[in-house]
Amino acid sequence: MNDRSTSWRPGLIVGLAIGLPLMAVGIADFATHFDSAEFRSFARFYVGGDILHDAIVAPVAALVGLFVLRRVPTITRAPLRAALFATAITIAVAWPALRGYGRARVPHNASVQPLDYTTAVATVVAVAWAASALWLGVAVVRRRRRSREGSQPVLSNDS
Repeated sequence: MNDRSTSWRPGLIVGLAIGLPLMAVGIADFATHFDSAEFRSFARFYVGGDILHDAIVAPVAALVGLFVLRRVPTITRAPLRAALFATAITIAVAWPALRGYGRARVPHNASVQPLDYTTAVATVVAVAWAASALWLGVAVVRRRRRSREGSQPVLSNDS
């Protein structure tokens, strides 16, 4: 047996050891709220999120990967992929705060979402893109140093 066929086993074991108890807690909590109004709200959120992911998020991610990442030079793919991923995750996590969910339930409570989340999200996204630009800059400088020794172009689609 080669190393490649057995290298996934420790990850699977750790994933199952952590994931199965967490799924059991979720299923138990789900079962205790099965006949309540909260269940209907949760089910609508869960099914709606699944449909949203399958109908919009996954196809958009696939199209970005297909049309954007395949057309840029190889040296830029990893930093661009990282910046796009960081942007998507930041917006997904911050979406409730950006939309102001929760303010309508307690409009008189100033401690509910007291910050400027739009500026915070824009700052996180800007830092992610700046880090990716720095990463790309370092990669280009390293490639130039290596190309002085040979005849490899700096921004080629081949390597």
